[in-house]
Amino acid sequence: MNIMGFEYSGVVSALKSLYESMRKLNVEIGTFEHKYNDVVSDAIFDTRNSSGWLLIFIKRGSGDLLQIPIKRGYRFSISGDDEYNAFKKYFEIGGRKGQFSIKDFIYNLDNQVPSNYILNDIKRKAILRYDNFDKESNGIFPIGTINWLVRHAMNPKLSKDKFHRSKENLLKTRELYPDIYKATKDMDISIKYGQYPGENTEKIKAGIFE
Repeated sequence: MNIMGFEYSGVVSALKSLYESMRKLNVEIGTFEHKYNDVVSDAIFDTRNSSGWLLIFIKRGSGDLLQIPIKRGYRFSISGDDEYNAFKKYFEIGGRKGQFSIKDFIYNLDNQVPSNYILNDIKRKAILRYDNFDKESNGIFPIGTINWLVRHAMNPKLSKDKFHRSKENLLKTRELYPDIYKATKDMDISIKYGQYPGENTEKIKAGIFE
């Protein structure tokens, strides 16, 4: 009798190369398109929590979500019947014996993980659907900046306890635009985001802050 239920842990070796590529960009969240059994997903590799990484699948069209722990050694892990049933339901896998092999699924996944992580607007939108970071704006395009040092100098009555770059704004910039983050991380500058590019978008991407 199997008291523990379903247990599986298999290495997705391509995640190691993806993670190393993410680290070169200084980002902790990566994303890529994943297809299996006619289910198309945005796969999110979230490495922010040192106690455990996650691979999250977000189904395009419905927004259904599946969360899988990635354990030490880049191991894709399912523990217990409830997790396995959720996995099968998400990927619309039938229950007949011999119809499905999880090892084949891992092989398929391993071949879809990019080894070289490149950020673009499609990936930024996918990341923002997963974590909006900054509730002040749901846009992905940098359209302006607020230099709080200048703003305070121009308006001495502005509270220095309240008006500064927020932690959320900085985290959003780090994950969406690591080059802008690198240029501003030690400065009190907020990046204003919009849902569409603005006249200053390309300047800000190039590190020109007016």
